[in-house]
Amino acid sequence: MKYICGLVLCFIASTAVAQNICAPRADVVKRLWDRWQEVQISLAMVADGRLLEIFVSENGSWTAVISDPGGRSCVVSAGKDWTAIEPVTPKDKAL
Repeated sequence: MKYICGLVLCFIASTAVAQNICAPRADVVKRLWDRWQEVQISLAMVADGRLLEIFVSENGSWTAVISDPGGRSCVVSAGKDWTAIEPVTPKDKAL
């Protein structure tokens, strides 16, 4: 699982370099709401101290944002058709 998460974060980080869409966090959050009505649904600390946040709208659009401790946030990926699922443990799969 850690390996898969690492691969996802590497992909996200490389996408951030390509897109380079960065601004103060408050501005990014406001724009996500104003433009797509996206709200934060999850967050996680990245190993290097940055914050990974996922924003989603009711119509399924989503945006992944990485924020540094200084308050700078960068959109690292975005898409459509976000689907929330219930976590399934290996024990549940055996059934």
